[in-house]
Amino acid sequence: MEKENDKFHFPVLIYDNYCSSCSKFANVIYQLSKKKIEILGHFDIERSTELKELVFSNYPNDPTRMFWYVKRDRAYASRKGLVQVIMDLIGINLGLIRYKNVQLVDQKFSKACYIGNNFYSRYGCGDDTKSVIKRISYLIRNTDSIRWNA
Repeated sequence: MEKENDKFHFPVLIYDNYCSSCSKFANVIYQLSKKKIEILGHFDIERSTELKELVFSNYPNDPTRMFWYVKRDRAYASRKGLVQVIMDLIGINLGLIRYKNVQLVDQKFSKACYIGNNFYSRYGCGDDTKSVIKRISYLIRNTDSIRWNA
């Protein structure tokens, strides 16, 4: 019998695709990883929703407040996620880590911000310097990691 997570490619970067600077960040990670780190928007497609239901089923907080770097047994958010992404990018580019290539599926990269909610106005969303600094500051101050599929 096929395990539930066999239909997903790992690692996966789940990002805020309503945020234009976050969308650019995710696309850069995808390119730097030589197309080996899959990227999925928090608010994107059914595939993203299925993975989030699987990974965050026991997570008590709102996972959409941070980007997540999801591996087969653990998910890392914000600061911890950034450390894991950087370590994997180094490993991929030095040929020390081998992941399969992945094609982007129905990505909807934001070119503008959806400022309709208080989170975006408080923590930034756009490509302007102030918004990018706010997002980076939020990323550095917040972090989390969870075990899943244990």
